[in-house]
Amino acid sequence: MKFYRFNHDTKTKVLASVEDDHHPINSDFHGQSKIKGWTTIGLETLYKKSYKDFPNYHIGKPVFSKRVKEMMEKESLLTSEVEFLPITNDNMELFILNVTNILDCVDYHRSDIGRFKDGSWARFNKLVFDPAKIPEGTCMFKIKETPGVQVFVTEKFKEWIEERKLKGLNFSVIYDSDFTKEMEEEQQRVYDAALEEIERNKGEEYSYDDARELVDQGETMASGPWRIRLEDQGRLWLGQLLQDLSYQWIMPVYIPPVLLLKSWHVVDRIKE
Repeated sequence: MKFYRFNHDTKTKVLASVEDDHHPINSDFHGQSKIKGWTTIGLETLYKKSYKDFPNYHIGKPVFSKRVKEMMEKESLLTSEVEFLPITNDNMELFILNVTNILDCVDYHRSDIGRFKDGSWARFNKLVFDPAKIPEGTCMFKIKETPGVQVFVTEKFKEWIEERKLKGLNFSVIYDSDFTKEMEEEQQRVYDAALEEIERNKGEEYSYDDARELVDQGETMASGPWRIRLEDQGRLWLGQLLQDLSYQWIMPVYIPPVLLLKSWHVVDRIKE
C-alpha cells in the first residue's frame, strides 16, 4: 500500500493570499470544523496556468473546482474526511478542503525523528506510516503531529483522479508499505550516491544572494538536495530531492534560514 503527498503540478493555477485577518480562511486548519461562521470569499489569481481544477493556495489547504466536488459527491468520496468550504475566483465556484480526518498513524519505531535539544519532537526526517492505523477506504488525511501543514492521500484517491484524467496534481510517494528494510536501505544508498554525484560535479560556488541573482538571470542553482529556479512567469520555486530521485517543488512563502547559509552552484535545468 502506497501513501502520497498532496502536491500540485507546476502548471496549476496559483491563488493569491487573502489579507482579511478576520475571515476563517486565515485561521489554522488543524481538523476542527469550519462550516459554522464560514462565508464565501473571493480570491484573486496570482498566476494564471493551464490547470484549474486544483488551484494552488496555501500548504495544508487544498482547493477543488466545483465540478470535481460534484463528481466526488456523486460517488460519496471524501464525504467523511473533509469539509468543502466555498470560495470564488474569476467568477468560478471553488472549494477549500478542510481536512477533518486527523490520524494517529505514524510508526515511530521506523520513522526517523528530528528532535530539539530537550528531546521533544521537532520534525520527521523520514516518515513511516503504520497501515493498520489507517482505516480501510481512506482517501485523504492529515497526521496529528502536523495537522496544519501536510495533506496525505492514498492509492484509492490517486487512482480515482487518474482514472478520470483530472490534471493539476503531482503525487510523490511518502511511504510504501511493501518496501522491505532491504529495499529501504538500497533506496537510501542510491539517494546518497545521487547527492555525492551532485557534490562531485559542482563548479564555482556562490552565496545565496549571488545565487539568487543568477536565478533571476535564468539559471537553476543547487545546494545538496535543494534547487531554486524561476518558473515561466517569474515566480521563484524551491525544489527538494526526494528518496525516489524526483524533485518536489513548492513556491515558498519564505526561504528557510538554513538555506541562506549554504553554498550554491549552477546546474543544468534539463537534468532536473
